Formats: sequence, C-alpha cells, structure tokens
Amino acid sequence: MSAPGRLIFVRHGQTPANVERVWHGSTDTPLTELGHAQARKLSGYFHNVMKPDVVFASPLQRARNTAEALASRHDLEVNLDPRLQELCLGDWEGLHFDDINSGHDKEGRLYSDPDFAPPGGESQRMVRDRMVAVIEEVLNAHRGRNIVVVSHGVAIGVTLSHFLHSDTTRWLQYNHQNTAFSELCPREKKLIYFNRTDHYDWV
Repeated sequence: MSAPGRLIFVRHGQTPANVERVWHGSTDTPLTELGHAQARKLSGYFHNVMKPDVVFASPLQRARNTAEALASRHDLEVNLDPRLQELCLGDWEGLHFDDINSGHDKEGRLYSDPDFAPPGGESQRMVRDRMVAVIEEVLNAHRGRNIVVVSHGVAIGVTLSHFLHSDTTRWLQYNHQNTAFSELCPREKKLIYFNRTDHYDWV
C-alpha cells in the first residue's frame, strides 16, 4: 500500500502591510526584503519537512512569490488559484487594524460573526466556502501525494478552524507568522503541527 499524502499550509512572507499593521486582503502588496529572505530560507529548509509533489498558491504576489521560491527548489510549477486569496475587506482595505477595531468594527464582528462582511468585502463563511472547495478538489485530484498550499493568515486560519472545529470564528487561534507552516490531516480533523518556523535559523 502506498504511503498517504500530506497537506501543508504555508503563510506568505512579510509585507509592508504586516509591518505597518494595515489590512491588505485583496490588495496585491509585495514582499519586503525580509519577506523575500524568509521565502528563500523556507525553500532551502523545506526538504527537511517533506518533498512536495504539487504546490498551490494564491495568485497575489506575496503568496505567489513565496510559493515560487519553494517550488523552484523542487523543480515544480506553482498552480495558482484565486480561491486561495486572503479575506477581502472591501471598503476597509488599507485601514490600520486599530482603526478597524476601535472605529469600524467596535463589536468585533470580523471575529465573532461568521456571516458579517464589511461593505464590499467578504465574510468568514465566504472565505471558508472557497478555501474548502479548492482544498477538497486538490485532495481528490492528488490522492497519496504531498501537497503544499501557500496562502494568507486569515484564509488559513479560517480553513484550519473549520476542519478542526467546524467553527470559523476560532480562526485567531490559528494565526501564523510569516512563512510559518502547519500540517493538517483533514480527514481525521487533526493538526499534526502548527506555526513552525524552523527555517528562521536556517543559514
């Protein structure tokens, strides 16, 4: 019997928005110099974790560039899917976290209400539906293969909290550092490890 495949989620490298603490969901922001270095370290270290067979990524450049650094080390192409993009905040895109939390969203609906969406933006449930759809498709199309999915902080958090708890409002429990990676066994609803950053010390 062949060995079962593995599924690993990777968050993109650091961006200026991460440093400035502003929300760039659908905004296509680049990696910082540190973000590119994080991606290079991840790609150099990742063979210690597993040998990927396929790599999927959000088409936003911060995720795409992180995925390309990893995939190139294994002579793989990156499969881009817009359903792996970050939660879009619509009219709130580009606002500082503090302005959102203390002004636009004093009730914390972004965190507590799975159906709340900012004007022109998405809800947790909408992100869950598209993320789960693509994950299920990838798992079915690549049975027994090692899969890497490079995405975004909220999108990954929502996905993990759905598979592990059937409750997207717990996404903050699964916040990832930049280029951190987590392995999920979705069929068993089990997190093998979470938010690993072993590569930060990789030379």
